[in-house]
Amino acid sequence: MPSQSLKIVVTAPYFGSLFQIAILDHFKKLVAPENLGFRSSTNDLDKQSESLRKLLTENKPTVLMAISMSPSPDIISLYKTNNVPIILLDEEAPGASTLATDNYMGGQLAAEYFISKGKKKIAIVNGRARAVGNLSGNYCARLRFKGFSEALKHKGLSIPIGCEIEVPNYSREDGVAAMPKLINAGVDAIFCAAADNTALGLLSAAKERGTRIPEDIAIIGFDDLPVALLSTPPLTTIRQPMREIVEAAYKMATIQREEILRNPKKVLFKPELIIRQSA
Repeated sequence: MPSQSLKIVVTAPYFGSLFQIAILDHFKKLVAPENLGFRSSTNDLDKQSESLRKLLTENKPTVLMAISMSPSPDIISLYKTNNVPIILLDEEAPGASTLATDNYMGGQLAAEYFISKGKKKIAIVNGRARAVGNLSGNYCARLRFKGFSEALKHKGLSIPIGCEIEVPNYSREDGVAAMPKLINAGVDAIFCAAADNTALGLLSAAKERGTRIPEDIAIIGFDDLPVALLSTPPLTTIRQPMREIVEAAYKMATIQREEILRNPKKVLFKPELIIRQSA
């Protein structure tokens, strides 16, 4: 059992996505309320370091869990000096530990499944893969795109021009906005690497346009959140083992805390293709 002095603080640029909410729910099942704290940060790289400095002094964590954030070397050094290990979920940075799904493999799985179904004009709706101005790029988005595009290339295919769409918020509305452009481009499949909630927006917009799923366009999401079962049709998706990731993070924060302070670890979990009716 962890000591009463344990204080795990979970931070993220914002706590708005269904993925982040699911991660928090798993933490709440493992960690007593008095040992757990939450604090939102920002995607603005100029402000993120200051936010993490304040978190260290104001929240006084014994372990920092950061979702979809890649702290600067100065911040990682500051936390290490204060005997506070940083565990990154779905990101990586030198000097911090990483726990994530193998996002490259997830992209491969989606591409290979579409290819096996004879799809030829395959689009991707992704998160922000590259940094733009002061806003950070996303580790997951980069790896999902790389795995997906390289698997297509291996079979002599490529993403059609104009059919690589990056969305800012991973929201249902992002999917609704992206779908008309992809329908007009004549795609026959879409990998929604920007997660299940965005995929639901794609499905909704397809229905409005009279586009049949999967007959006209097949869709694969990412995460396998509960909403994937509630869509019409039910969503084929790439499952992230979120419970296992959070359990491993808890083990790092408690049993392995001193070890990861000295030698940060990187652990990747295997994704799984969950086949339903959308692809």
